[in-house]
Amino acid sequence: MPRVRYTSGGKEGELLIRAKALRKDPTLLLPRLAKGCPDAPFERIRRDLETVKGAKQDPKELHRLSGKGEDLARSLAGLLYYAEEHPDLNSAVARHPTGDIPFLPLANASKESLIAVQYYDDPRRLLLGYVHLARGGFFGGGGLHFYALEREILCTGKEAAPPPEFVRATLERLPYRIAPAAGEAAGAGTSGRRDASSHVMICPHLARGDAEAHLIVRWTSVDRTLKICRKCAREDTHLLSALSESMAIPSLEGEFEVEATLPIDHAHKGACALTSLPSLSSSLEKRYRAGRLSDASLLKSFGEDVDRSLESVRSTVLVAGGRCYEGNVEDFLEALGPTHVERAALSEVLPTLGRPLICPEARAGKVVELLWKDHSMELLTAAGASSEEARRREAEARSAPGRVAEVLNRMAQHLKEEEAVAQLPSYRDLAPEAALADRLARLMRTAGAPEVERSIARESPPEGKVRGLAWAFLLALGKEGQQAWRFSDTEKEFGEALAPAARKLLAAPAKGYHEALNALLLEAGIPTWGVRVSADRGPKA
Repeated sequence: MPRVRYTSGGKEGELLIRAKALRKDPTLLLPRLAKGCPDAPFERIRRDLETVKGAKQDPKELHRLSGKGEDLARSLAGLLYYAEEHPDLNSAVARHPTGDIPFLPLANASKESLIAVQYYDDPRRLLLGYVHLARGGFFGGGGLHFYALEREILCTGKEAAPPPEFVRATLERLPYRIAPAAGEAAGAGTSGRRDASSHVMICPHLARGDAEAHLIVRWTSVDRTLKICRKCAREDTHLLSALSESMAIPSLEGEFEVEATLPIDHAHKGACALTSLPSLSSSLEKRYRAGRLSDASLLKSFGEDVDRSLESVRSTVLVAGGRCYEGNVEDFLEALGPTHVERAALSEVLPTLGRPLICPEARAGKVVELLWKDHSMELLTAAGASSEEARRREAEARSAPGRVAEVLNRMAQHLKEEEAVAQLPSYRDLAPEAALADRLARLMRTAGAPEVERSIARESPPEGKVRGLAWAFLLALGKEGQQAWRFSDTEKEFGEALAPAARKLLAAPAKGYHEALNALLLEAGIPTWGVRVSADRGPKA
């Protein structure tokens, strides 16, 4: 067990301040009793605390009382003895859901009572001194409900009746961002119970409609249901503890229901392999309730159970956004709203999948990401890539995991641009002016206006008509502003006259490209500018 010096510095000062306050009024350790709460369980505690108060200036008697009576009274006697005699002690450490708690073993009492007294001004710590009255012991007892409020603890007796301010504060302290669900009715969990009558609070992903696997915790006595999805669930967080850490009650099982579910709505009626997905297993629930699984770990293990249940399914079953389309690829694709290239790629892969595919979001890009690991080459070649291009794009995707749909669409756009340029005529022996105009017009088709502008700035045409042509292209693109200082008034005047012809060249279709290029160069006063190359070597321009 870790050993921590507790009697040094500020820690000792804090402890002595608490001892002084309790010496004056030991009833600060007692809870406030709600109407109807029995007084009997607290009478002996009150009596023993008063006995300790009477001996507050007698160290010998305090030392004796630290081994006699109720645990809270023993712990108080030990604290007051410590305040009088200042023995040099090392502290022990108790593990707690909110973190390790150092405390001094000042009396022959439970660690919970020792912590309650030594931290009495923290209601959540003081609460530990009453756990035995909530949960009972080997010889029975228990059954009471205690709640840590801002400045005190409240006992509601045998009834679970947390006050509204306690419920509000507990929900505000939760480590997740949650909000009321639309209409406060979020459907049925795996138990079949509906939440229509409860106040349902959900995480942002569930609020926007993502059909993610999620944890459900129902706080039954206040009619609250909380839902946290797989994306939000954290490895360092335990929602059940966050809800219950400020209460001492007979049974967490009776106060909180725990479920996990993967929501699926079937678009087509009939037998489907996914209609009987597993619910949260009793072993996982037990480990979660015991604090041995975090929220994230619970949902991960639940997902693994679901995956194992699907291993025996040898047919294509398609699910997106919580809706099952069974093997209907067309309906599935319609729901995804894919781009042309995504549709082409998915139409090739999905019919032969032979297994269930569950995508939390109804987005084609997310489906592509789920399929990428096992079907990347098929997706790329279906989108029009050669084997070499597909291998290059697959390598590119490895450096951008989670963005493979972008890689697929970017590749398709590149192939489209290459195809557009391939349809243009080719030339040789071009004059400098013709070489510039042809290069910029092709660059426009493959990389767009920003790259044309950067190219002109980068290469800065050296002289004469070439510079005037460059200015004409900047004007045609509306990009002249930042480069105006590079050009003389004469070059600008020449370029302004050519700008309409440059604009036509940039927009010309493949069949009209040569005519548009020739018209621009004739306008520039260059009738002989190169040789057009074609299957029959073509005529000289």
